[in-house]
Amino acid sequence: MYRSIVLARAPSSALPVATLVAMALILWFGLTAIATPFDHDESQYVAGAYFGGRLLIFHDFLYLQPPLHSWTFAPLTLLFPDHMVVAMRLATAATALCTVATLWAGQRIAGISRDSAAIATLLVGATAAFQFTGAVVRNDMLPTLLSSMALLVSLLALRHCTPRYWFAAGSLFGLAIATKLNFAPLGLMTGLFVISAGGRCGLRAACWLAVGAMAGMTPMLVAWALAPDAFFYGVLTFGATAPHAWYAANGAFDELATIEKLTDLLKYLWKGPALAALLLLSANWIMTRRRVRSPGRRLAIWMTGGALIGAALPTPSQVQYVMPLLPPLALALGYLFDDARRWSFAPRQALLGLLCLAAIPGMLAATRHVVAMLRTGSPVLEADAAARWAGASVRAMGRGDDVATLSPHMILGSGLTLDPRFATGPFAWRTGWTMGPVLARQVHAMIPATLPDMDRDPPAAILTGYEGGTRKLPLRPDDPLVAYARQRGYRMVAMPDGVGRLYLRAPELLVSRKD
Repeated sequence: MYRSIVLARAPSSALPVATLVAMALILWFGLTAIATPFDHDESQYVAGAYFGGRLLIFHDFLYLQPPLHSWTFAPLTLLFPDHMVVAMRLATAATALCTVATLWAGQRIAGISRDSAAIATLLVGATAAFQFTGAVVRNDMLPTLLSSMALLVSLLALRHCTPRYWFAAGSLFGLAIATKLNFAPLGLMTGLFVISAGGRCGLRAACWLAVGAMAGMTPMLVAWALAPDAFFYGVLTFGATAPHAWYAANGAFDELATIEKLTDLLKYLWKGPALAALLLLSANWIMTRRRVRSPGRRLAIWMTGGALIGAALPTPSQVQYVMPLLPPLALALGYLFDDARRWSFAPRQALLGLLCLAAIPGMLAATRHVVAMLRTGSPVLEADAAARWAGASVRAMGRGDDVATLSPHMILGSGLTLDPRFATGPFAWRTGWTMGPVLARQVHAMIPATLPDMDRDPPAAILTGYEGGTRKLPLRPDDPLVAYARQRGYRMVAMPDGVGRLYLRAPELLVSRKD
């Protein structure tokens, strides 16, 4: 049913070339990890990992995503307490490198030639989505790696049709879902493909795939058992309600319309070769529809359909939501390049030239960030140093070491103790009216309405300045924290970057607390 391959002995020149490519990729992703400016969303992922190693997720602090990313990165916050953000950035880069290697290996298992697999993998890595999620602390690259491993094992399962492979593939899909929900359609479409294939790899294989998926989603079941209400709010309710509420409050609700989402999705696919690849693959699939396709080719088509659904599900559309598409896209491109070996010279070169040209927009932002770093320094290392400065400043006042902020990623390297009620960064806070004080206290989240609760134990410092609104979303989440600090006599000092404002507790607050 599925043709096996025998890897031929590589020519003597292949190893040096592969080594050079690997070294270049390691250098590139290492550079982008420390060159890319902070993303708005990193606050919740950094804080989630920080508290994930110290408290019980959902039970002791609110998290707005499935739990696996928090638990996976939590050890880094314990091993590198003074440089945890840098460590997590580099760990994400390492995850991206593992994903590249897995995608290449999966194609080789599918019988795709070495060169075609390498070109397809590098093109997928040149998308803006891959470059972005491989450089910041987010929960997108880890499920991409897990899904790539699931694809690799699925290809082995198609060859051997044994339960253990399907169970392993399902487990990997389940782990990907336990990291980010919009990867669920990938596993679902894989199961539907297996059922449609019939034969030895039919319903029985789909059952083993489903059992494996349930096993892989065990981390979510554990998190739900710890605190069902907080889990449902953080993983399901928040994503379904808060973005709409926030955009509406900023007068930008039209940005969430279906046509706007689809336009944004096309824009993110255009940033790199993904859109051009999809168009070329669609044309090739239509032209070859009467041919008998191998199971691997059909799996790539089914998974691509599921990935497009997964990319379109979240609201609003963002570049990182394209990530579920990349594993099946790499496989499909590998097959296309192998097919192109039988084409005449001109069409073959046109295909490669078009896709390489389409890769340029995907690399622009990362290249710009690396060039800026070489000129002015790393924003990540500068923030790391600024956090240590802030920690020293707070400790020098002798009034404790606890801090409240909507920007945890800018302060956690300081050694100060972050209030776990701010674990979600600005996200639960800025739409606090959608949950209300009762639910906020129940799920251990801070919102503007519950800010007076801090009076029982005022923090030694309050960090603001990094949530000042944008042109599209002008509301300033930091404003209530700034007002709280000023009303209670905190003294403001500027952070070294000139953007942040560190408010230090006044002596009279310490006296009144003792009284």
